[in-house]
Amino acid sequence: MPKKTSLIIINSLLAISFFSYGMSKIPNENLQITESKSSFRLFSYGNLHYLLDPNDNPFFTIGVNHISAMSWPSPMPIFESKYNGNWNEAAEDIKRNLYKWNFNSAGYGTPPELQKLMPFMMPCHPLVQNSGYHGKEDFSYADIFDPKVKKNILNKIKNMTRVKDNPNLIGYYWTDTPMWDLERSSRRFGINWVDFIKNLPDQSPGKIKYLEFKRSCLLRQYPAKDEEFLKIIAKEYYGLIGPETKRLDPDTLIFGERYLSNNHPQGILDEALPYIDVVAIQPFGDRFNGDYFDRLYAYVKKPIIICDHQCSFPTHNHKNTMWLQLESQEDVCYAYQNFLFDAAKKPYIIGYHRCQYMDRFNEDIMQLKQGMVQENGSAYEPHASLVTEINKKAIFIFSKRIKQ
Repeated sequence: MPKKTSLIIINSLLAISFFSYGMSKIPNENLQITESKSSFRLFSYGNLHYLLDPNDNPFFTIGVNHISAMSWPSPMPIFESKYNGNWNEAAEDIKRNLYKWNFNSAGYGTPPELQKLMPFMMPCHPLVQNSGYHGKEDFSYADIFDPKVKKNILNKIKNMTRVKDNPNLIGYYWTDTPMWDLERSSRRFGINWVDFIKNLPDQSPGKIKYLEFKRSCLLRQYPAKDEEFLKIIAKEYYGLIGPETKRLDPDTLIFGERYLSNNHPQGILDEALPYIDVVAIQPFGDRFNGDYFDRLYAYVKKPIIICDHQCSFPTHNHKNTMWLQLESQEDVCYAYQNFLFDAAKKPYIIGYHRCQYMDRFNEDIMQLKQGMVQENGSAYEPHASLVTEINKKAIFIFSKRIKQ
């Protein structure tokens, strides 16, 4: 059990507002501001990166993911009883709550009705059914070299960019928790993307590509390593979705795939980086791993968003909760405070999104996916009040960071 520690936060409410950065004080060399007609842009100067909001004010996105889970895969009782199954009513209430708790964004899984009301992220999921949260029966790879598969993926990209004219749009995500690592994929699902291609019929586009790869390696007297063919898969995949996303919407930021912190092989990142503006990472645990993020930033040289993270606490009705479970609401808030504050101090981290808005119990695994709000519609307390203060202080830390 974690050691009990008192929560240290600023008790007085600080009136914090974002301010316009004094651009004239910064030398022109190495200064980059994305040229975009979209609402949100990136400011970069050396290793300093942050978002600019529609008014060109610095913006540190603090958001909540999976808000749509209130009605998906099936409507929760509270959605019917409190909101009459109407997302317009629910969206207004959720917006009020998020702003009350000092969240300024809606993250992955935002219903269209809420997209009209506040800054949000737009996903394109699933491009391929290779997300790590799938069960074995739903998990699969695709022959990315097959024109029919490519056409299907491009249609999904087109559907994603239908929101391009929404001024609240921060950026696009592609696949969530993609399973790229060969060993981890095989261990968890009994298959990886390279083995999937190897097992295709001989006349399939992917198998033909793999046999060409083997012959090329043989002629060059190189071993036909699976890791090298995985890079070819990634090159084909990102070379398809990256240019198409930019072609359909040249003005909106691309946050790419939402990688687990232990599942983004270097060769995969190499193929993705030319097409993305921000690297999206889902870390684990109750402590911010600064060394990991420093190494990652030194390699990618692009801003990073912590796109999904959370710790949990047991409740009276649910002793088994998703993510790292700590003893109490206060312990979770102490971990959240330390994690978020450490992240906000990093010059290359542009935001943090927590995992869940409302509790949702998964009967298949008998586990609660815990949110800010309980299944009866009431917020967890003192958790919500503490999070409110922590978020406010995090914005203050960010504002100090970019002034320096």
